[in-house]
Amino acid sequence: TVADASQAQLVTAFSKLSEDGLKALGEALGAGASGEEAASAAAKAEPSKLQEAYAKLGEEDLQKLSAAFGSADGKDADGGKADEIPEDWGWPKEPFEPEDLRLYVLEATKPTDQEKWDEALEARALDSKKEDFVAEKAFANLLLNKEGTGEARTGGVYDGIDIRAYKKGKWYRFLNHKGDCHVYVHNYTRDITATRPDNYAELTEEEKKFLKKLGVYIKELPAEIERVYKNEKAIPVIFASSDSCEAMRTYFQYDKNSTLLDATKLKRVNSGALEDCRKAIVNAMKLGTTLCVYCGEVLPEFSEKICISKYKDTFPLSLFMYDGMSNDMVRERLFRDDEKEGGQCPIRPGFQVCILIMYDTMGLALSSMKADELPSKIPEYARMHQVRIYNDDDKKKRSE
Repeated sequence: TVADASQAQLVTAFSKLSEDGLKALGEALGAGASGEEAASAAAKAEPSKLQEAYAKLGEEDLQKLSAAFGSADGKDADGGKADEIPEDWGWPKEPFEPEDLRLYVLEATKPTDQEKWDEALEARALDSKKEDFVAEKAFANLLLNKEGTGEARTGGVYDGIDIRAYKKGKWYRFLNHKGDCHVYVHNYTRDITATRPDNYAELTEEEKKFLKKLGVYIKELPAEIERVYKNEKAIPVIFASSDSCEAMRTYFQYDKNSTLLDATKLKRVNSGALEDCRKAIVNAMKLGTTLCVYCGEVLPEFSEKICISKYKDTFPLSLFMYDGMSNDMVRERLFRDDEKEGGQCPIRPGFQVCILIMYDTMGLALSSMKADELPSKIPEYARMHQVRIYNDDDKKKRSE
Protein backbone atom coordinates (compact mmCIF):
# COMPACT_ATOMS: atom_id res chain seq x y z
CA THR A 1 0.00 0.00 0.00
CA VAL A 2 2.72 2.47 0.97
CA ALA A 3 4.79 1.46 -2.04
CA ASP A 4 2.06 2.76 -4.39
CA ALA A 5 1.86 6.19 -2.76
CA SER A 6 3.08 9.31 -4.52
CA GLN A 7 6.11 11.18 -3.27
CA ALA A 8 3.87 13.99 -2.03
CA GLN A 9 1.85 11.48 0.02
CA LEU A 10 5.06 10.02 1.41
CA VAL A 11 6.36 13.44 2.45
CA THR A 12 3.08 14.16 4.26
CA ALA A 13 3.12 10.79 5.98
CA PHE A 14 6.77 10.95 7.00
CA SER A 15 6.27 14.42 8.47
CA LYS A 16 4.14 12.81 11.18
CA LEU A 17 7.01 10.63 12.39
CA SER A 18 9.07 11.46 15.44
CA GLU A 19 12.56 12.87 14.93
CA ASP A 20 14.14 9.57 15.95
CA GLY A 21 11.75 7.62 13.75
CA LEU A 22 12.48 9.74 10.69
CA LYS A 23 16.21 9.42 11.31
CA ALA A 24 15.96 5.62 11.61
CA LEU A 25 13.87 5.42 8.45
CA GLY A 26 16.29 7.62 6.51
CA GLU A 27 19.29 5.54 7.59
CA ALA A 28 17.52 2.30 6.62
CA LEU A 29 16.74 3.70 3.17
CA GLY A 30 20.21 5.19 2.73
CA ALA A 31 18.84 8.72 2.76
CA GLY A 32 19.02 11.82 4.92
CA ALA A 33 16.95 12.61 7.99
CA SER A 34 14.47 14.96 6.28
CA GLY A 35 11.00 13.97 5.16
CA GLU A 36 11.74 14.93 1.56
CA GLU A 37 14.92 12.83 1.38
CA ALA A 38 13.28 9.80 2.99
CA ALA A 39 10.24 10.12 0.71
CA SER A 40 12.43 10.31 -2.38
CA ALA A 41 14.30 7.16 -1.36
CA ALA A 42 11.07 5.36 -0.43
CA ALA A 43 9.48 6.15 -3.79
CA LYS A 44 12.37 4.35 -5.55
CA ALA A 45 12.80 1.46 -3.11
CA GLU A 46 11.63 -2.10 -3.65
CA PRO A 47 8.69 -3.25 -1.45
CA SER A 48 10.94 -5.67 0.45
CA LYS A 49 13.38 -2.86 1.18
CA LEU A 50 10.52 -0.68 2.39
CA GLN A 51 9.29 -3.40 4.72
CA GLU A 52 12.78 -3.76 6.20
CA ALA A 53 12.98 0.00 6.69
CA TYR A 54 9.59 0.24 8.39
CA ALA A 55 10.63 -2.55 10.76
CA LYS A 56 13.19 -0.12 12.18
CA LEU A 57 10.45 2.22 13.38
CA GLY A 58 9.05 2.21 16.88
CA GLU A 59 5.49 1.07 17.44
CA GLU A 60 4.06 4.58 17.85
CA ASP A 61 5.65 5.73 14.60
CA LEU A 62 4.34 2.63 12.81
CA GLN A 63 0.82 3.46 13.94
CA LYS A 64 1.19 7.08 12.81
CA LEU A 65 2.46 5.96 9.42
CA SER A 66 -0.34 3.44 8.99
CA ALA A 67 -2.97 6.00 9.97
CA ALA A 68 -1.51 8.52 7.52
CA PHE A 69 -2.27 6.22 4.59
CA GLY A 70 -5.83 5.51 5.68
CA SER A 71 -8.84 7.35 4.31
CA ALA A 72 -12.20 8.37 5.71
CA ASP A 73 -14.34 6.73 3.02
CA GLY A 74 -13.96 3.16 4.33
CA LYS A 75 -11.32 2.24 1.75
CA ASP A 76 -7.61 1.74 2.14
CA ALA A 77 -4.75 2.86 -0.06
CA ASP A 78 -5.26 -0.19 -2.29
CA GLY A 79 -8.82 0.93 -3.05
CA GLY A 80 -10.28 -2.10 -1.30
CA LYS A 81 -12.75 -2.19 1.56
CA ALA A 82 -11.26 -1.62 4.98
CA ASP A 83 -12.31 -5.03 6.32
CA GLU A 84 -10.98 -7.04 3.36
CA ILE A 85 -7.51 -8.61 3.41
CA PRO A 86 -5.73 -8.60 0.02
CA GLU A 87 -4.66 -12.10 -1.02
CA ASP A 88 -1.15 -10.95 -1.94
CA TRP A 89 -0.48 -10.00 1.69
CA GLY A 90 -0.04 -13.68 2.52
CA TRP A 91 -2.18 -13.48 5.65
CA PRO A 92 -4.45 -16.39 6.71
CA LYS A 93 -7.84 -16.46 5.02
CA GLU A 94 -9.58 -16.40 8.39
CA PRO A 95 -8.48 -14.63 11.60
CA PHE A 96 -7.34 -16.62 14.61
CA GLU A 97 -9.91 -17.14 17.36
CA PRO A 98 -9.33 -15.31 20.67
CA GLU A 99 -8.76 -18.65 22.44
CA ASP A 100 -5.96 -19.57 20.02
CA LEU A 101 -4.42 -16.12 20.33
CA ARG A 102 -4.39 -16.37 24.12
CA LEU A 103 -2.56 -19.69 23.97
CA TYR A 104 -0.09 -18.26 21.46
CA VAL A 105 0.65 -15.31 23.75
CA LEU A 106 1.26 -17.59 26.73
CA GLU A 107 3.73 -19.66 24.71
CA ALA A 108 5.44 -16.75 22.94
CA THR A 109 6.02 -14.77 26.14
CA LYS A 110 7.61 -17.59 28.11
CA PRO A 111 11.02 -16.58 29.49
CA THR A 112 13.97 -17.88 27.51
CA ASP A 113 16.52 -20.21 29.10
CA GLN A 114 18.88 -17.26 29.32
CA GLU A 115 16.31 -15.18 31.21
CA LYS A 116 15.57 -18.09 33.58
CA TRP A 117 19.29 -18.51 34.19
CA ASP A 118 19.79 -14.80 34.85
CA GLU A 119 16.86 -14.78 37.28
CA ALA A 120 18.24 -17.77 39.19
CA LEU A 121 21.68 -16.18 39.46
CA GLU A 122 20.20 -12.89 40.56
CA ALA A 123 18.16 -14.63 43.26
CA ARG A 124 21.31 -16.28 44.58
CA ALA A 125 23.11 -12.95 44.60
CA LEU A 126 20.47 -10.88 46.42
CA ASP A 127 22.81 -10.29 49.33
CA SER A 128 25.88 -9.84 47.15
CA LYS A 129 27.39 -6.85 45.45
CA LYS A 130 26.65 -6.16 41.80
CA GLU A 131 30.28 -6.99 40.94
CA ASP A 132 29.91 -10.40 42.60
CA PHE A 133 26.77 -11.15 40.58
CA VAL A 134 28.45 -10.17 37.30
CA ALA A 135 31.52 -12.25 38.12
CA GLU A 136 29.46 -15.30 39.09
CA LYS A 137 27.36 -15.05 35.91
CA ALA A 138 30.46 -14.79 33.72
CA PHE A 139 32.07 -17.76 35.44
CA ALA A 140 28.95 -19.94 35.20
CA ASN A 141 28.16 -19.05 31.59
CA LEU A 142 31.59 -19.03 30.06
CA LEU A 143 33.83 -21.30 32.11
CA LEU A 144 31.34 -23.94 33.20
CA ASN A 145 29.36 -23.63 29.94
CA LYS A 146 26.13 -23.92 31.88
CA GLU A 147 22.65 -23.61 30.38
CA GLY A 148 21.87 -20.05 29.44
CA THR A 149 24.87 -18.84 27.48
CA GLY A 150 23.38 -15.97 25.60
CA GLU A 151 20.12 -17.11 24.01
CA ALA A 152 18.73 -14.05 22.27
CA ARG A 153 15.12 -13.16 21.56
CA THR A 154 15.28 -13.30 17.78
CA GLY A 155 12.98 -14.61 15.09
CA GLY A 156 9.20 -15.04 15.22
CA VAL A 157 7.48 -12.29 17.22
CA TYR A 158 10.80 -10.47 17.64
CA ASP A 159 11.40 -9.85 13.94
CA GLY A 160 9.29 -6.70 13.90
CA ILE A 161 5.60 -5.95 13.43
CA ASP A 162 3.99 -6.00 10.00
CA ILE A 163 3.00 -2.36 9.49
CA ARG A 164 -0.23 -3.46 7.80
CA ALA A 165 -1.37 -5.00 11.10
CA TYR A 166 -2.03 -1.46 12.36
CA LYS A 167 -4.47 -0.92 9.52
CA LYS A 168 -6.38 -4.17 9.06
CA GLY A 169 -7.55 -6.89 11.37
CA LYS A 170 -7.89 -6.48 15.12
CA TRP A 171 -5.70 -6.60 18.19
CA TYR A 172 -6.71 -8.39 21.38
CA ARG A 173 -5.31 -7.98 24.88
CA PHE A 174 -4.16 -10.86 27.07
CA LEU A 175 -1.89 -11.36 30.07
CA ASN A 176 1.65 -12.52 29.32
CA HIS A 177 2.98 -15.89 30.49
CA LYS A 178 4.14 -14.55 33.84
CA GLY A 179 0.78 -12.87 34.40
CA ASP A 180 2.27 -9.53 35.43
CA CYS A 181 1.33 -7.37 32.43
CA HIS A 182 -0.95 -7.23 29.38
CA VAL A 183 0.20 -7.46 25.78
CA TYR A 184 -1.64 -7.02 22.48
CA VAL A 185 -1.74 -9.67 19.76
CA HIS A 186 -3.00 -9.31 16.17
CA ASN A 187 -5.74 -11.68 15.03
CA TYR A 188 -4.15 -12.34 11.59
CA THR A 189 -0.38 -11.96 11.92
CA ARG A 190 -0.14 -12.85 15.65
CA ASP A 191 2.30 -9.96 16.07
CA ILE A 192 2.69 -9.02 19.74
CA THR A 193 3.24 -5.55 21.20
CA ALA A 194 3.08 -3.98 24.64
CA THR A 195 1.74 -0.68 23.24
CA ARG A 196 -1.99 -0.39 22.65
CA PRO A 197 -2.63 -0.09 18.87
CA ASP A 198 -5.33 2.17 17.45
CA ASN A 199 -7.24 -0.79 16.02
CA TYR A 200 -7.35 -2.64 19.36
CA ALA A 201 -10.71 -4.37 19.85
CA GLU A 202 -11.97 -4.97 23.38
CA LEU A 203 -14.28 -7.98 23.73
CA THR A 204 -17.89 -6.85 24.04
CA GLU A 205 -19.80 -7.53 27.25
CA GLU A 206 -21.90 -10.04 25.33
CA GLU A 207 -18.76 -11.88 24.13
CA LYS A 208 -17.32 -11.88 27.65
CA LYS A 209 -20.51 -13.33 29.12
CA PHE A 210 -20.69 -15.94 26.36
CA LEU A 211 -17.11 -17.12 26.94
CA LYS A 212 -17.59 -17.07 30.72
CA LYS A 213 -20.57 -19.42 30.40
CA LEU A 214 -18.55 -21.78 28.22
CA GLY A 215 -15.69 -21.90 30.72
CA VAL A 216 -12.08 -22.76 29.87
CA TYR A 217 -11.00 -23.56 26.33
CA ILE A 218 -9.96 -27.23 26.13
CA LYS A 219 -6.39 -26.45 25.07
CA GLU A 220 -5.93 -24.29 28.15
CA LEU A 221 -6.97 -27.00 30.62
CA PRO A 222 -3.44 -28.16 31.61
CA ALA A 223 -2.50 -24.58 32.50
CA GLU A 224 -5.81 -24.10 34.34
CA ILE A 225 -5.22 -27.23 36.45
CA GLU A 226 -1.81 -25.88 37.43
CA ARG A 227 -3.32 -22.47 38.23
CA VAL A 228 -6.02 -23.99 40.46
CA TYR A 229 -3.44 -26.04 42.35
CA LYS A 230 -1.09 -23.11 42.80
CA ASN A 231 -3.56 -20.30 43.53
CA GLU A 232 -6.74 -21.94 44.81
CA LYS A 233 -5.03 -24.77 46.75
CA ALA A 234 -7.79 -27.12 45.64
CA ILE A 235 -8.42 -30.17 43.47
CA PRO A 236 -10.08 -29.19 40.17
CA VAL A 237 -13.23 -31.12 39.23
CA ILE A 238 -13.69 -30.72 35.48
CA PHE A 239 -17.01 -30.83 33.62
CA ALA A 240 -17.10 -31.38 29.86
CA SER A 241 -19.18 -32.57 26.92
CA SER A 242 -18.78 -36.15 25.69
CA ASP A 243 -16.47 -35.05 22.85
CA SER A 244 -14.29 -32.97 25.16
CA CYS A 245 -14.17 -35.79 27.72
CA GLU A 246 -13.00 -38.29 25.14
CA ALA A 247 -10.38 -35.85 23.84
CA MET A 248 -9.03 -35.19 27.34
CA ARG A 249 -9.17 -38.87 28.25
CA THR A 250 -6.86 -39.58 25.31
CA TYR A 251 -4.66 -36.64 26.26
CA PHE A 252 -4.19 -37.78 29.87
CA GLN A 253 -3.52 -41.32 28.67
CA TYR A 254 -0.66 -40.45 26.33
CA ASP A 255 0.75 -37.11 27.53
CA LYS A 256 4.16 -37.58 29.16
CA ASN A 257 3.25 -35.26 32.02
CA SER A 258 -0.06 -36.98 32.77
CA THR A 259 -1.41 -40.28 34.07
CA LEU A 260 -4.94 -41.60 33.51
CA LEU A 261 -6.89 -43.34 36.26
CA ASP A 262 -9.88 -44.86 34.46
CA ALA A 263 -12.54 -44.88 37.18
CA THR A 264 -15.19 -46.18 34.76
CA LYS A 265 -13.83 -49.63 35.66
CA LEU A 266 -15.18 -49.09 39.17
CA LYS A 267 -18.85 -49.22 38.21
CA ARG A 268 -18.55 -52.72 39.64
CA VAL A 269 -15.95 -52.70 42.39
CA ASN A 270 -13.53 -55.64 42.07
CA SER A 271 -9.93 -56.40 43.03
CA GLY A 272 -8.63 -56.13 39.43
CA ALA A 273 -10.09 -52.67 38.87
CA LEU A 274 -8.88 -51.45 42.27
CA GLU A 275 -5.35 -52.72 41.57
CA ASP A 276 -5.27 -50.87 38.23
CA CYS A 277 -6.28 -47.68 40.05
CA ARG A 278 -3.65 -48.20 42.76
CA LYS A 279 -0.90 -48.64 40.16
CA ALA A 280 -1.99 -45.45 38.37
CA ILE A 281 -1.81 -43.46 41.64
CA VAL A 282 1.63 -44.85 42.49
CA ASN A 283 3.00 -44.23 38.99
CA ALA A 284 1.74 -40.64 38.98
CA MET A 285 3.44 -39.93 42.32
CA LYS A 286 6.71 -41.56 41.28
CA LEU A 287 6.80 -39.69 37.95
CA GLY A 288 5.45 -36.38 39.26
CA THR A 289 2.56 -36.20 36.77
CA THR A 290 -1.03 -34.96 36.76
CA LEU A 291 -3.37 -37.80 37.74
CA CYS A 292 -6.74 -37.56 36.02
CA VAL A 293 -9.54 -39.53 37.70
CA TYR A 294 -11.80 -40.10 34.68
CA CYS A 295 -15.41 -40.80 35.71
CA GLY A 296 -17.20 -40.72 32.37
CA GLU A 297 -21.00 -40.72 32.30
CA VAL A 298 -21.74 -42.65 35.51
CA LEU A 299 -20.27 -41.56 38.83
CA PRO A 300 -18.62 -44.37 40.82
CA GLU A 301 -19.65 -44.72 44.47
CA PHE A 302 -16.37 -43.35 45.80
CA SER A 303 -17.67 -42.34 49.25
CA GLU A 304 -19.68 -45.43 50.14
CA LYS A 305 -18.06 -48.32 48.25
CA ILE A 306 -14.49 -47.40 47.22
CA CYS A 307 -12.78 -44.98 49.61
CA ILE A 308 -13.57 -47.10 52.66
CA SER A 309 -11.35 -48.69 55.30
CA LYS A 310 -11.50 -52.05 53.52
CA TYR A 311 -9.69 -50.57 50.51
CA LYS A 312 -7.48 -47.98 52.21
CA ASP A 313 -4.36 -49.73 50.84
CA THR A 314 -5.61 -49.55 47.23
CA PHE A 315 -7.79 -46.43 46.88
CA PRO A 316 -7.22 -44.00 49.79
CA LEU A 317 -9.68 -41.27 50.74
CA SER A 318 -6.69 -38.88 50.87
CA LEU A 319 -6.57 -38.88 47.07
CA PHE A 320 -9.55 -36.51 47.07
CA MET A 321 -7.93 -34.09 49.52
CA TYR A 322 -5.65 -31.31 48.35
CA ASP A 323 -2.08 -32.39 49.15
CA GLY A 324 -3.55 -35.44 50.89
CA MET A 325 -1.05 -37.87 49.35
CA SER A 326 1.87 -36.09 51.01
CA ASN A 327 1.03 -38.07 54.16
CA ASP A 328 3.79 -40.66 54.61
CA MET A 329 1.52 -43.21 56.27
CA VAL A 330 -0.97 -43.08 53.39
CA ARG A 331 1.75 -43.70 50.81
CA GLU A 332 3.32 -46.47 52.93
CA ARG A 333 0.06 -48.43 52.75
CA LEU A 334 -0.30 -47.79 49.03
CA PHE A 335 3.19 -48.70 47.79
CA ARG A 336 4.30 -52.30 47.39
CA ASP A 337 7.87 -53.32 48.25
CA ASP A 338 8.97 -53.62 44.60
CA GLU A 339 7.64 -50.10 43.88
CA LYS A 340 9.63 -48.37 46.59
CA GLU A 341 12.87 -46.55 45.88
CA GLY A 342 15.55 -47.20 48.48
CA GLY A 343 12.82 -48.19 50.89
CA GLN A 344 11.03 -44.86 50.35
CA CYS A 345 7.61 -44.04 48.85
CA PRO A 346 8.37 -40.97 46.71
CA ILE A 347 5.95 -38.25 45.68
CA ARG A 348 7.76 -36.07 43.16
CA PRO A 349 7.12 -32.42 42.31
CA GLY A 350 4.45 -32.05 39.64
CA PHE A 351 2.06 -34.61 41.14
CA GLN A 352 -1.47 -33.24 41.23
CA VAL A 353 -4.97 -34.66 40.96
CA CYS A 354 -7.98 -33.68 38.87
CA ILE A 355 -11.39 -35.29 38.32
CA LEU A 356 -13.07 -35.38 34.90
CA ILE A 357 -16.87 -35.72 34.70
CA MET A 358 -19.09 -35.82 31.60
CA TYR A 359 -22.20 -33.65 31.19
CA ASP A 360 -25.37 -35.74 31.05
CA THR A 361 -27.37 -33.21 28.98
CA MET A 362 -26.98 -31.74 25.49
CA GLY A 363 -26.84 -28.20 26.86
CA LEU A 364 -23.30 -28.28 28.25
CA ALA A 365 -24.59 -28.67 31.78
CA LEU A 366 -25.32 -31.28 34.43
CA SER A 367 -28.86 -32.36 35.11
CA SER A 368 -30.14 -31.37 38.55
CA MET A 369 -30.21 -35.04 39.56
CA LYS A 370 -26.54 -35.62 38.71
CA ALA A 371 -25.50 -32.33 40.29
CA ASP A 372 -27.22 -33.40 43.53
CA GLU A 373 -25.31 -36.71 43.49
CA LEU A 374 -21.85 -35.16 43.42
CA PRO A 375 -21.44 -34.22 47.12
CA SER A 376 -22.59 -37.66 48.27
CA LYS A 377 -20.50 -39.69 45.82
CA ILE A 378 -17.22 -37.74 45.71
CA PRO A 379 -15.38 -37.28 49.02
CA GLU A 380 -14.40 -33.70 49.90
CA TYR A 381 -16.38 -32.42 46.90
CA ALA A 382 -17.30 -29.16 48.65
CA ARG A 383 -13.59 -28.24 48.89
CA MET A 384 -12.91 -28.78 45.18
CA HIS A 385 -12.76 -26.12 42.49
CA GLN A 386 -15.20 -26.47 39.58
CA VAL A 387 -13.87 -26.00 36.04
CA ARG A 388 -16.00 -26.14 32.88
CA ILE A 389 -14.25 -26.73 29.55
CA TYR A 390 -15.36 -26.47 25.95
CA ASN A 391 -14.09 -27.22 22.44
CA ASP A 392 -14.73 -25.49 19.11
CA ASP A 393 -17.84 -27.58 18.37
CA ASP A 394 -19.25 -26.81 21.81
CA LYS A 395 -18.81 -23.12 21.11
CA LYS A 396 -20.61 -23.36 17.76
CA LYS A 397 -23.51 -25.30 19.22
CA ARG A 398 -23.89 -22.82 22.08
CA SER A 399 -23.90 -19.84 19.70
CA GLU A 400 -26.55 -21.33 17.39
